[in-house]
Amino acid sequence: MNTKNIPALIMLTAGFIAAMTMILKGRDTRDYLITLILVLVIFYMLGLIVKFILDKYIKMEDENQEEEGEETEDEPLEDIPIVEGEDESEGDAQEMSEGELANIESGQ
Repeated sequence: MNTKNIPALIMLTAGFIAAMTMILKGRDTRDYLITLILVLVIFYMLGLIVKFILDKYIKMEDENQEEEGEETEDEPLEDIPIVEGEDESEGDAQEMSEGELANIESGQ
């Protein structure tokens, strides 16, 4: 999972909500800018924390899957013959003799 953009998304979402709220309330420009910068910085830091936690969780999950994969590699797999380029129905038709095909076609 790509977590690179999470801090920016959290920061920009919070900044958008803060900006719309301050515009609707008619805040002074100086107060608006100071509040917006504080919101952006704080929510960027929160986004970094969320990203760190997600990265750590994903790393743990990947390690668990690798451990489970190593355990199943020890078990033998069934040998299944694979014939490339032939369909099963084609192989059956080729094995029939011409007499059998004639009987089928004539309806006997």
